[in-house]
Amino acid sequence: MKKNSFIFYFITVFLLFSRLNVNGMAAAEGQEDYVVKFGDSYHNYVKGNMIRITLSFKNLKDNPVNVKQDIVVVNSNNEKIWNSRINLELNKGQEFKVPFMVPVPQLPGSYTLTIPNNGLINENLSFFKFTVIEPHKSARLSKIQVVTPEWEEGLESFVDTWGIKAPSIAFGQVVLCGKKTLQRLKEKDEEAQQLIDRALKRGMSVILVDFGPLELKEGAEFKIKMPYDLNVKFIKALSPETNFIPERSIKDLNYDLPSEGSYSLNGLFGVSIPAVDMRFEGKDVNISAYVIAGKNPVRTPVVEVKPNGGKGKLILCQMITDGRLDEKVIPPRNKPELPAYDPLAVQFVLNLISASVGDELFK
Repeated sequence: MKKNSFIFYFITVFLLFSRLNVNGMAAAEGQEDYVVKFGDSYHNYVKGNMIRITLSFKNLKDNPVNVKQDIVVVNSNNEKIWNSRINLELNKGQEFKVPFMVPVPQLPGSYTLTIPNNGLINENLSFFKFTVIEPHKSARLSKIQVVTPEWEEGLESFVDTWGIKAPSIAFGQVVLCGKKTLQRLKEKDEEAQQLIDRALKRGMSVILVDFGPLELKEGAEFKIKMPYDLNVKFIKALSPETNFIPERSIKDLNYDLPSEGSYSLNGLFGVSIPAVDMRFEGKDVNISAYVIAGKNPVRTPVVEVKPNGGKGKLILCQMITDGRLDEKVIPPRNKPELPAYDPLAVQFVLNLISASVGDELFK
């Protein structure tokens, strides 16, 4: 898919499907003269950064209004940890937008940028939710070594950066692949097939991130044959998904993620999972969900596939990680449709690697 059509797709998505649980607009208590609205911005940060966001003030009166508005950041306990004040005058019916910068808190956690309401956070008030996260390896992941195909340059750099790159397949527990491997498998490339078959015969885990197409036309299908005689069919879904929930029972998958349990990612207008759904056809395999998303129907965009009585396992992950794992990926301002570095995506992929490895591979 060409880059321009990819961007157009996500712009269309953004116009059709609003983000969940991130923005609001209402008059603050005792301030019926005007309303405050928070714009959108990235939702996941590392400490030391700045949040750049637009605040919109609209006069509801037929006469000029003096605005003296406090803006606060509160933590998950509704404790104020930062505040500022905006002073301006609005003419009759005027709407005025203010570019605003907020320092990212030093401690990891979930935060809300909002207007004060007697120390309480009222969901009817304007607000913007964001997360501070410092990705790092768990003790378990520090014992794992990962193989990446030479054609997956971005993933190879990722595992090298995190010090989990295996010197060869003989030393690894995991093979991490991406969309280039999927393309090779679709083209029946022998080198890619042999790498995955060899890993599975050794009892390793094979993870494919960015698995599947980013979009499909109505009525179109995308099929691919995977190991274990598993056929995967992709069909158009009702909508893309911004929010996703890792399976709570998988401890390693949730390592050091914020406590809310429902997450979205930076860039691409926050779309985490494309409007494409997976269907499976096969026998003698067990398929279990690692992640759920959506409502009516619920989708399972990350699954584990294990053979009955066989070796190894497949982890098929539709989440869009491409462009979100590299700190050097910083899009221009006012380009929310482009991919952007996301520390939460980094932590999730690290956790996915850890969760994919059974205890037997440590023996």
